[in-house]
Amino acid sequence: MFNILIITHGNLCEELKSSIEFILGDRIVRTINTLTIDKDSRDFETYANRISNFIIEEEKTIIFTDMFGGTPSNISLTFLSKDKVEIVSGVNIPMLVKACTIEKYASFEEAVNIIKNSGQKNIIVAGELEI
Repeated sequence: MFNILIITHGNLCEELKSSIEFILGDRIVRTINTLTIDKDSRDFETYANRISNFIIEEEKTIIFTDMFGGTPSNISLTFLSKDKVEIVSGVNIPMLVKACTIEKYASFEEAVNIIKNSGQKNIIVAGELEI
């Protein structure tokens, strides 16, 4: 089992959580926590302390961020810990649906890969489809 923390610029994380709750309802098998990076305050220490409040020592956590290299990602990287805390950037609804419903996986690493692949496979350019 693992925990989910979504960290984004602005209110995107809250909207993603709301969308997932709308789509999945009671089929969500884990708690979704969110943290908004406010445009007026990018103090790493303050946000690092907030992130640490969501990371439970005995449990694994996947931190989803909106884009690699942005403030949410940069602050999260200080918590990266093999087989304990992973950061996945480029968060989207398909990967969150998978993260909230996946139950069978061999390892934390495999779960992260399944979630990443779900997000990537659901990036579609309609004009490239033969419809």
